[in-house]
Amino acid sequence: MRRVRLLLAVLAVALAAAGCSFSKMGYDALPTLARWQINSYLDLDPNQRDIVDRHLNRLQQWHRHDQLPEYGGFLRAVDDRLRTPVDASQLRAWRGRVDQAWVAFAERLAPGVVELAPTLRPDQIARLRQRLAESNDKYRDTHLQADPEAREEARVERVVKRVEFFLGDLDEAQLRDLSARARTLPASDEAWFAERVARQQRMVALLERLRSEQIPHDEALRVAREALATMWESRDPQHRLRIEQAVAASDALAASMVAQASPRQREYLSRRLRDYAQDIDALSERTRTASR
Repeated sequence: MRRVRLLLAVLAVALAAAGCSFSKMGYDALPTLARWQINSYLDLDPNQRDIVDRHLNRLQQWHRHDQLPEYGGFLRAVDDRLRTPVDASQLRAWRGRVDQAWVAFAERLAPGVVELAPTLRPDQIARLRQRLAESNDKYRDTHLQADPEAREEARVERVVKRVEFFLGDLDEAQLRDLSARARTLPASDEAWFAERVARQQRMVALLERLRSEQIPHDEALRVAREALATMWESRDPQHRLRIEQAVAASDALAASMVAQASPRQREYLSRRLRDYAQDIDALSERTRTASR
């Protein structure tokens, strides 16, 4: 599932990232992680911490009851579908399902943003800008190396790690083929980074607007929901085109790797998906038991 990065999306990251491993990561501890991350960006005062705590708890309660059961079913459906050949269009359809999950999350995220933003001080906004700049510096170091060969090698390494995450160890022939094909993927690092910065700027602008303008509550909710729901949509046509081309090429490569996977690798992928679905089922059952 989607791993998102910005300040307000930290809530979604911390909770939705549970898709990476729900029980093993400690789903119950994710609000604490989100709280720590938000505080590291904003240095919250006691009143602001209370606001964040209330909304994080509500967000997780909703996520537990309404979203977790759907995630388990989705992963099992993916596992079943992968037992027959899939192409890039199927991967694109699955990604669309994940995008839909974000829209629902943004809807629930907005009330906390609307309550917190007006309490922020100028020095907290300045701290946010500084922390985002620091995170971008780190991103440049790992994704935008000045040496073109180093940047390409890092990109190939990331592709290999992602494939091995799902399929397990690759044999030498697969590694050679994957590495060669990864080098032909459209170069989109600059576009991704530009979009990252643009999203950060939109997020800060949203906070600034909600902080400084006397917007009626219902209108503030509408503004926040619209901004959050569309946070991952590119506003730059050229960047959007480059990213769409890169994603389409990545989908084609992923579908090809699944098609070439050995029986052992297919079982590895299926077991990983089933394990995640079982983690989610266990959490859902625990939630149902606690609410009786």
